[in-house]
Amino acid sequence: MSTSRPTRYTCEIVFHRATNVPVADLHNFSCDPYISATLQPLQNGAGGSGPAASAQRESESLLFRTATARRTLNPTYDARWIVSGVPASGFSLAIKLLDEDPGNRDDRLGKAEMRFPDPNLDPAYGSELRDGWHTGEREYKVHKWHGSVRTRLGTYVASVVTRGRVGHRVRVVVSVRVLGEAPCLDGEDGQRVYTLGPHIFVRHFSPLATRLTYVQSFKANRLQLTGPVPSSLRHRYVGFAPFIKAMFRKRGIEGIILNRILHKQHHAIYKWDKNTVWGVVDGADTEVDEDHNHVDGKDAHAHDTAEEGRPDEAFARKFLEMAEYGTEGRICTYVILLDGQLRFTETGEEFAIGLLSKHTMHANVAIEIAYSGEFFVRRVRQPHHARAKPEEDGHANGNTTHHDSDKLDRGDEPAPADADNSDPSSLPPSAYELVIDNDSGTYRPRKDLLPVLGEYLSRPSNLGALGRIRVMDGFDDKLKRWKEQRKEEKKRARGGKAAIVRQASISSSGSSSSSSSSSSSDEEAVAAAAKDADKERQAARGHKDGGNEDKEKVLKEDAERAKANEDDDDAAKQEEQDAQGSKPDGAGM
Repeated sequence: MSTSRPTRYTCEIVFHRATNVPVADLHNFSCDPYISATLQPLQNGAGGSGPAASAQRESESLLFRTATARRTLNPTYDARWIVSGVPASGFSLAIKLLDEDPGNRDDRLGKAEMRFPDPNLDPAYGSELRDGWHTGEREYKVHKWHGSVRTRLGTYVASVVTRGRVGHRVRVVVSVRVLGEAPCLDGEDGQRVYTLGPHIFVRHFSPLATRLTYVQSFKANRLQLTGPVPSSLRHRYVGFAPFIKAMFRKRGIEGIILNRILHKQHHAIYKWDKNTVWGVVDGADTEVDEDHNHVDGKDAHAHDTAEEGRPDEAFARKFLEMAEYGTEGRICTYVILLDGQLRFTETGEEFAIGLLSKHTMHANVAIEIAYSGEFFVRRVRQPHHARAKPEEDGHANGNTTHHDSDKLDRGDEPAPADADNSDPSSLPPSAYELVIDNDSGTYRPRKDLLPVLGEYLSRPSNLGALGRIRVMDGFDDKLKRWKEQRKEEKKRARGGKAAIVRQASISSSGSSSSSSSSSSSDEEAVAAAAKDADKERQAARGHKDGGNEDKEKVLKEDAERAKANEDDDDAAKQEEQDAQGSKPDGAGM
């Protein structure tokens, strides 16, 4: 007799806003607040205590971080988080309100805990979720005594100085609704909660890493893939030496020191500050400007494309942008976390800046990850007669699911760098190939799971719009040859100069330097990071505003034509009025 599976649901969680946030910056009576949330599924009958039960609960929890709101005590986030595989018993949500402080440890402003459904607030639904369930916007109290003494003192002083204009009743506004039943998955995948969307991307600009590597601007990237990550993609660190075990477990003086250094390196590379770019890929990116206010794009669900079975070209293009289209022979180091967050930076001799372990640093000393290694992006070489024709819906019909290197003998070599001089972004994602491996000494991902990695990345909702995804073993001789070729390509791109390596370590970056040239390079690195971040935001805005600009251009041409012909009819006058009315707000300011 077959037993039916318990119903699981897909839920949308929205962090709308916070009010009366405690003052963290006394010099302007303001704050740079953000929300960090931890979701824990509620299992009926589940319980237990002790290290094993605690580790189990931690492995089932999901994390989410909003963008940082700048210089405000009443931030608006409207950040959406879509979670699937939620049991009918619901979930608990622990929210931490923090103040971003790039120079020091982020200040704790308060904490709020809630559960969904809540029998006290949802008597009509009881203690279980169901299709169509929706909380509406709910206000929750933030307990300030979980925050730091400095922020509480700052709020009190600000309230006195401003004569009560700074409030004390800290609240967060959250809403939850059930989007529908979750897909039925086999095995362990059907028993997990996972992030379904949206495709959030974050780009960090580290002035310190820029200075140490002598690159124009050092970038660290986060990109949320659509879950679930296959349960078989689960790799624990390899304790090949006693100090490795001590480092991950924070045991002994040596282990505690190494663990702290790696955390410090992670926060230096993935640095959150005013230059950080946070956005959502949904066909018209929702970016955050330099003050981290939201610049609205289309409100599209991240899983819509997956449900329709069409490759998500917008997401594939964003990945290519963040990987710089593989230009100048770039090779990247990456990790994929258990919840599907892809983290990567460019790698190479000039990026070996005293890191204890690249992959451990990227994973922020996570005991378990999904997969890790290196990858690079390159143009796909295809004979003219073999090039894929666009489908009727306009999407390129590339070889998006080919990931078995044994079956891809044809077209192994990339397109030559000088095949054409077109802008890389002018080509569709199907013109590019992702070559990804398992070259990681810390986690040593299994070679036999490379096809599983390829299948996961090739999903339509992930990178299925790429022309090809090729997974290869890190010890493959062909792969080693390709990497050497890319190193030569990078050397040629730099005018034949070898990579410059500065003998310095991020862990020692706090020491002061007496050299004026070092101070000058620090200022140049900060300026380069700010310039690069601003350039990326401008490019995103230009992409989104392109349609409005085209419309405005047409209206302007119509008005000029009418004036040149001295048209006095009503239609001509209407064209002139439309041209005047089409000017965006604030134009010319």
